[in-house]
Amino acid sequence: MGRGLALRWALMHEVWLGSRRAEKAEAVSREYGSVARGFYGNRMNGSIRGALNPDIPPLVEVVVVTLRPKHAIETVRQIKDKLTPEHVVVSTIAPMVKEGKLFTHSPIIVDGKVSSGKSAAELVADELEDVPVVSAFQTVPASYLGDLDSVLNIDVLLSGHDERALKIATKLVHDIPNLRALRVGPLPNSRMVESITPLLLNAAILNNLKDPSIRIVPWFPSDFMEE
Repeated sequence: MGRGLALRWALMHEVWLGSRRAEKAEAVSREYGSVARGFYGNRMNGSIRGALNPDIPPLVEVVVVTLRPKHAIETVRQIKDKLTPEHVVVSTIAPMVKEGKLFTHSPIIVDGKVSSGKSAAELVADELEDVPVVSAFQTVPASYLGDLDSVLNIDVLLSGHDERALKIATKLVHDIPNLRALRVGPLPNSRMVESITPLLLNAAILNNLKDPSIRIVPWFPSDFMEE
């Protein structure tokens, strides 16, 4: 997910990739930057660079958490002292486990305890307190996102409380052609959205589908409801 978002946003944004190791951040940013420049050519007005995780917040306005669930809270704790209420944090985390060949939604374990009842995005928000958090991108297939030749006709479901943060996240979604941002309510609703990811993966496995996603359409014609 991080690769695809970096490549897509690099067309017009300055993107910073965080890592626990500086050499990895630099190597991956060079790799992604080369791919982006090769695809966009002279149209590319952004950039991709790398830095250590704790050094990222002062360099950016929006922090996007694309980590595996088991590493997410630990990394958020490493950077939270550098974050301010002016930042926006976007959580793409979708906690799940694989049982046999299928996936099941599974709560994150924090400090040895199962965080039952709360979404990953809510757990991130609990750590950050005054920093607004938006949940997004869980239903976007990473393989399509990372293939710059792919046309994405997909809805991105956003949940969150903070109006300013939601507007910023919506703008970032729409900066990727053919993605549509749809608000689905406050941050606790991320619980439902995060659980869609394993359902989509299972649908792909059981029905031989290629990276299924979500597109919300009206069921009835608009005049059906008119009196």
